Amino acid sequence: MTVEASIVLPLFLFFFLNLGCAMEMIRLHGNIQLAVWEIGSRLSVYGYALDSGEMPEGGEQDDDWWRDLAGIAVSSTVIKRKITDSVGEAYLDQSPLTDGTGGLQLWESSVFGSGDEIDILVTYSVSPWSSLVGISPFRMSNRYYSHIWNGYDLAGGGNQGDVQGTSQTVYVTDTGTVYHLSDQCSYLNLSVSQVPAGMIEGERNQNGGKYYPCSRCAGGNGPLVLFITRDGDRYHYDRKCSGLKRTIHTMAIEKAMESGYAPCSRCGH
Repeated sequence: MTVEASIVLPLFLFFFLNLGCAMEMIRLHGNIQLAVWEIGSRLSVYGYALDSGEMPEGGEQDDDWWRDLAGIAVSSTVIKRKITDSVGEAYLDQSPLTDGTGGLQLWESSVFGSGDEIDILVTYSVSPWSSLVGISPFRMSNRYYSHIWNGYDLAGGGNQGDVQGTSQTVYVTDTGTVYHLSDQCSYLNLSVSQVPAGMIEGERNQNGGKYYPCSRCAGGNGPLVLFITRDGDRYHYDRKCSGLKRTIHTMAIEKAMESGYAPCSRCGH
């Protein structure tokens, strides 16, 4: 029994050491993702202030860190500081994160760029506390992607269609079959949300319906984060899936009717 115990006990301890290390890595990834979501969501709201010069409703006058986000280097420095403050520097330094807080890299991020998009990409390496665990260091990443809340302008532009004379202007999409009287119609103005993949079964759209896989992008191994809309009934693996995009054009209502477009059931009456 002594011989058996001397063999089994080290294997038992080695197994739990590996399990504990893996759990801490998953926990670290979740904590960083939560911090990135919170920061990205605030930036989405604050983004319009860069255009209008106004503070967002409920914003604090002294909470103007987002005004400093100009250029890749500055964006990386400011967002890294906010992530560290949110998650906790002491926790990061004691976690499996290689090199502690110094291991967070955001050079691939783009904030308030030419497309008015927020793309926060945090990359880092994780490694076990001891080489005895048997896990080699490997790379992990967290991402937040959205458009700032500054709306969009359909007036002018070469790809938005020609408005003839003083005829009423309507709005159509590349793949749609109806015309819209309002550019704020919920069919055009999609609100995309991110949800953890493990929680998708409990999510419901505004009609109380469940979400099903998108036929265009939901194939193969699923990601940790899915994308949904309140009006839709599909979840998407890819934020850039064509099912989440609306390329909008303007045209005269007479031309829309001649082209076979029917009025939208929500805004076309």
